[in-house]
Amino acid sequence: MTIGRWVGLVVLASVVAACPMGPNFKTPPTAVPEHWRDSTISTQDSSYANLLWWQVLGDSTLQELVKVALRENRDLRVALARVNEARAQLGIQQLEFLPQIDVSGTGGKVSVQDSLLGLRQGTYGFWSLGAAVSWEIDLWGRLRRLNESAKASLLATEYGRRGVIVSVVGGVARAYLELRDLDQQTVIALSTVETRRASLELARSRFEGGLTSELDVRQGEAELARAEGSVSNIRLQANQKEQELNVLLGRMPGTVPRGASLIKQQFPTRVPAGLPSTLLQRRPDIQQSEEQLRSANARIGAAIAARFPTISLTGAGGTRSDEVDHLFQMGTGFWHLASNLLLPIINSGRSGKQVAVERARTQAAVANYDQTVLNAFREVENGLAAVQELQIQVDAAVRQVAAARRAVSLAADRYHGGVDSYTTLLDAQRVLADAELGASSLQRQQRVAVVQLYVALGGGWDPQTDAMALPPKK
Repeated sequence: MTIGRWVGLVVLASVVAACPMGPNFKTPPTAVPEHWRDSTISTQDSSYANLLWWQVLGDSTLQELVKVALRENRDLRVALARVNEARAQLGIQQLEFLPQIDVSGTGGKVSVQDSLLGLRQGTYGFWSLGAAVSWEIDLWGRLRRLNESAKASLLATEYGRRGVIVSVVGGVARAYLELRDLDQQTVIALSTVETRRASLELARSRFEGGLTSELDVRQGEAELARAEGSVSNIRLQANQKEQELNVLLGRMPGTVPRGASLIKQQFPTRVPAGLPSTLLQRRPDIQQSEEQLRSANARIGAAIAARFPTISLTGAGGTRSDEVDHLFQMGTGFWHLASNLLLPIINSGRSGKQVAVERARTQAAVANYDQTVLNAFREVENGLAAVQELQIQVDAAVRQVAAARRAVSLAADRYHGGVDSYTTLLDAQRVLADAELGASSLQRQQRVAVVQLYVALGGGWDPQTDAMALPPKK
């Protein structure tokens, strides 16, 4: 073959190698709304998610708990291990570009007792030492597509780890606020017990004075027992919530420290959501789904390239002798260079099916990406509505508590004066207890809704350090 033909083949191979098989990745077009449903919330590219997590969670005790969770949470350790696994897999795949070198050695003896084969009788030795080199020429881009897929898989696991981090921060904040709600409910329930006990003493004194019947006393005793049972039930829930929080912290069961009370946990009542388009870059789960789609798309090209001939360059060399002492003497060496061409023919149907498999997996990844985007916008819209509507409910609950407390005072005066029945007083006390517990629950829901909206917006990630940063030491 002339030099010109060799040059032509090299140029042709370079052109082919520059264009790997299969479709190049393109992010699926997503219909992003221009603004949120309530467009008055935010019309600028400024979002509550721009705040760092410790600027959102102002309770110093809660901040310490979050820092513990970021160090010790077991789900985070699992996520980090998966990232390390994907990084190792990428390293393995990148090594496929390099020649594969194997070293082998053989040694032994053979005894020939029968001369029918024309061999000289006796005992003979065979010894060899050599190395083999094999290098696949990535002519059709199969290795490059597999490498692209491995890189995308690594990024997907990293975004998955980020999603776990954001979820852990939100989960610790939610559990802590729920625990403080139960603490507040315990205080309310204990206050209700004292109120029931005082009203029972009043009923007994009036009964002993002949002003009322025994029915008032028995009703008072029943309500007191009910209130005492409620205290025990709330304390049980608080204990269970503590252990749930301990699991998030990666700790064994124990007491969780408390900071500010629930009503002193300050969160904004109106939250700027920012532009909807930024959600695609903020949410780790959306970025994870995109990288998973990129990985699946690259495997289509690898499957297509597998249907074409595989060209490999191989070489081997070493030394061979009948005696181990003669292995490195003159005349015992050997070597060979060759090129291999492997063209799948019989299994070409299987290769075609594999391409169909990868295309189907990519279609599923596209659907998963679309579903993740839809779910992200749903969570943000629900969060925005929850923050607004729950604040209205909290304000109404506060007014309800004030009115119910005044009603109890009036009912007590009327019962003491003999104007109204004991049942009216008990009903007023029951309404007050329910209103106070309801107000505490709504205050907790409103604060949790703000935290969940912060998570839904993909907040907490420092765009400069590209990490979930920790608050500065004081």
